[in-house]
Amino acid sequence: MANRAAPNELDAETIGFLMEASRLSADELRLRYAEFKEMQPEGRTSDFMAFIARGQSSNARLRKQAQQFFDLFDSNHDRSISKDEVLCVMHTVFQTARDRGVQLNKSPEAVCDEFFKKLDADGNSEISEDEFVQGVLTDPDLLKILQNPEVMNTLMG
Repeated sequence: MANRAAPNELDAETIGFLMEASRLSADELRLRYAEFKEMQPEGRTSDFMAFIARGQSSNARLRKQAQQFFDLFDSNHDRSISKDEVLCVMHTVFQTARDRGVQLNKSPEAVCDEFFKKLDADGNSEISEDEFVQGVLTDPDLLKILQNPEVMNTLMG
């Protein structure tokens, strides 16, 4: 008999395909499939595959935006971000906010320090592109900024 799984489980062939296509582990896929089946008990394996594909497409889009966001900070194009580079952007953002009448509770320096605490994973006082992208994609506050068109237009403008 073929490699068949119970109705509420993924078969090994599907797991293998999805692992290669999504870069998710077998355990992550099983967990997401269980969550999917809770939300959609009648959902088919093909529906789950489409669900994973949509998630991967969204992740790829966010990753590309995070890389563009990184480029905004990396003014000298050395593929890492220094505190001076972050401060330069923060001063511009704060000035734009003040020009629009927005009252800010923190200084650009304080925001810069928080930024480095969140993103400088190896503590070397530089933020690599990998640290930046991973940090932005996993930090809810930074992800909100990335997903806010008005903020991004102000920064990129």
